[in-house]
Amino acid sequence: MIPFVAQARFPAPEFENYTLPQLHLETVIRDPIFWRIGALLLFLTITGFCLYRWRSAKAMRLLALAGAVIFGFLFTACPCPVGMFQNVLAAFVHGQPLGYGFLLLFAIPLAAALLFGRLFCAGACPLGAVQELLHWKSIQIPLPVDRALRLIPIALFLLIAVTVVAGMAFPLCSLDPYLPLFLWSCSIPTVFMLVLGLFVSRPFCRYLCPYGVLLRLFALVSWKSPAITLQTCITCRLCEQGCPNGAILPPQGAPTPEAQTLGVQQLSRLIAALPLALCLGGLIGWFAAPMISVTHPAVRLLEDIEAHRTNDAVEAFETSGTPLAQLQNEVAQVRHVFEWGMPLAGVLLAGAVMAELIAENRRRKESRSYTIDPSLCFCCGRCYAACPLNRKHEAKKGTAP
Repeated sequence: MIPFVAQARFPAPEFENYTLPQLHLETVIRDPIFWRIGALLLFLTITGFCLYRWRSAKAMRLLALAGAVIFGFLFTACPCPVGMFQNVLAAFVHGQPLGYGFLLLFAIPLAAALLFGRLFCAGACPLGAVQELLHWKSIQIPLPVDRALRLIPIALFLLIAVTVVAGMAFPLCSLDPYLPLFLWSCSIPTVFMLVLGLFVSRPFCRYLCPYGVLLRLFALVSWKSPAITLQTCITCRLCEQGCPNGAILPPQGAPTPEAQTLGVQQLSRLIAALPLALCLGGLIGWFAAPMISVTHPAVRLLEDIEAHRTNDAVEAFETSGTPLAQLQNEVAQVRHVFEWGMPLAGVLLAGAVMAELIAENRRRKESRSYTIDPSLCFCCGRCYAACPLNRKHEAKKGTAP
């Protein structure tokens, strides 16, 4: 842990025989971010035991409650899945100061996802914890609609990445609907998301969270992932009905020759259409670049000056005495970032869309059991509670001496 450096905040008064007081408190106080790191590591460890060893949905629920209290209200929504990747990207691109502690907060959940799945989403994420606790009754989203909506956080991730590289402030942080809740405040988006979360499981996690894009990618290749039951699946479908997040995969039987031929044809068409889709995505991004770049304050300021519009920003610029050429040079650099960044983002988004379609059409490994998609699983344990075999296993453990 790194102690704060004791320093005087004001110059010494110019009096005779004045002795500058010694400050001792700041040499004792330790950086609070390391307390957060310790709490995060402990929480992820307990989550792993609850998920893989104890296999208890009730324990996962209690963890969500503890996570909301500790990481939400006590630590004021830290670690924050909305702002973390923006801070790290800004530090990497623009050289902004970023401590090792913050880098650890960013990297530890990803490392956990690579090893054991999305443990962070189970409760250590304050936003996910609140959504898990408030979910009351599920309205099942049709699978095609759910898969389409899950592309939104990928688009947001790419869009925000381009704006951060262009030097904008973090726009997504101001749109965080749950932060006012942890600050004991309220807003219209907060109320909307809380009400929506009563009926749609984890709407922000599934359809908006940018950090969830990275967690999903890491969990896709995780070393270990949850299993619905440790016994032979009886294919009762209760786990599929009990999972509100669409993370349960049904058994995959042997295909008929006709279905196999049709599947190969569909997969061939998708692969053949991949270059066209990438070009189309890049073209859409290129056309969208001028419209998105206008949201940058410097671009908007220059347009106001050139259009002879008067507002607070224009008056502040004129008062500062900054040369107009300097502003024009900055705007040129910003537009250049958008001109190459948005087409690249369009290509990556089109690639993500095609990857989803190909994944849906490719043949999975033959299986007689219901399994969990680790990239879509939030480790809530609801499938444990729904599975009669798992409930029977829990009952035996409870009656054991």
